[in-house]
Amino acid sequence: MTTTRPGRHGQDTRVGILAMIMGLTCGYDATAMAGALVLVTDHFTLATTQQGSLYAATAAGWIVGALLGSRLVNALGRRTTLLGLALLHVAGTTLAVTSVNLVWLDASRFVQGIAIGIAIVATPIFIAESVSTRARGRTAVLYQVATSLGCALGYIGGYFLAGSGQWRLMIAVPGVLALVTALWLTRLPETDRWRQLRRTGPTAGAARPPGVLRALFSPRYRTLTLFVITLGFFVQATGINAMVFFSPRIFEHMGYTDTFGLLVLPGFVQLAGAVAALVCALTIDRFGRRPALLAGTTLMGLGHALMVLGFAVDSPEVVGFLGLVVFVVGFNSGFGALVWVFAAEGFPDHLRGAGASVMLLTNLTTNLVVAQFFLDLLNTVGGLATYLILLAVTVAAWLFVFFLAPETKGRSLDEVQSYWEAGRRWPATDDAPAART
Repeated sequence: MTTTRPGRHGQDTRVGILAMIMGLTCGYDATAMAGALVLVTDHFTLATTQQGSLYAATAAGWIVGALLGSRLVNALGRRTTLLGLALLHVAGTTLAVTSVNLVWLDASRFVQGIAIGIAIVATPIFIAESVSTRARGRTAVLYQVATSLGCALGYIGGYFLAGSGQWRLMIAVPGVLALVTALWLTRLPETDRWRQLRRTGPTAGAARPPGVLRALFSPRYRTLTLFVITLGFFVQATGINAMVFFSPRIFEHMGYTDTFGLLVLPGFVQLAGAVAALVCALTIDRFGRRPALLAGTTLMGLGHALMVLGFAVDSPEVVGFLGLVVFVVGFNSGFGALVWVFAAEGFPDHLRGAGASVMLLTNLTTNLVVAQFFLDLLNTVGGLATYLILLAVTVAAWLFVFFLAPETKGRSLDEVQSYWEAGRRWPATDDAPAART
């Protein structure tokens, strides 16, 4: 059981720093190509479909990484998996910056995507098992703070490097951050829970895909599995990665044409999201997960409503910019900050990696669909209809959270697991808060 003990403060701090370094890496990686795309297109003379392949290769790598992640964190350990993926990302970045043709660049993006996919599985698990109960929520949110900051830096860095044509330098930065991650991991130990898992021996059985699937969908864990699958769908279906990947194109539809408007303004949107995630990190352990999710989803819906209003009055520049800011602020203070917490907290040690992978696989499959069809939808039906659809999905996500998301503030991992195993009923303990959902 993860509890606060003397001497844990230093461990919590070191893991928090790791979460921020990894968040910067993942965030910068997500937007580095947005700033470099125009230059890469000119350098390799890319058609529209070929430009899309740069994002498709990354998304495909994310899915492969998600599938590998659950096995690796059990077989190799949480820390070893993180160290390996950091070095893999360095290798992928090296391939990217030395690319001489599109196939080479696509292959490097695929390798980088695999590393990020594994990271999204392994990082929340390592955080949940390495920090005290008191710091668990705050540390998970710091990861999202850094991810948003990394996204902003990817856009803003692209703006300053665009004039010099240094697209290779734009996409090299995540590799440098991944190297820093690897070095910092040498200061951290493997988690006690994984060591215990290795001693008790369920890893071998859990590594067999049929056994894992049977366990995840058994009566004991089915409720939690379906919950995290649906949650993973809503995270992407509400449109966050459409805003991250295609912000310059969205700003074009809103009437912006200059480089500042297409790259720096999206960076400001992500900076606002980073501030929101930081506020969430500072308050999450006081107010709890559930209020943050409900408030964040409400803001996401308001952001989409502002986008609808902007396109409806045919003057979306200011209103649309405000809508994007409100949406990203809402996402980063709710879904973005806490979505991975539920899978990391709810499953037992031997299924934690598999549970995170199932959630991530749903999340990334939805992301792949959104990435493939969002621009077509925007160009075909226009901004008004597109954001009406996203608003409807966000309302459904709010209802899902309201009726089904539990409050896990102050609960140990064992208590959270007992809640789901007992059919959404909190265990009766003398010191636990009153049971509620």
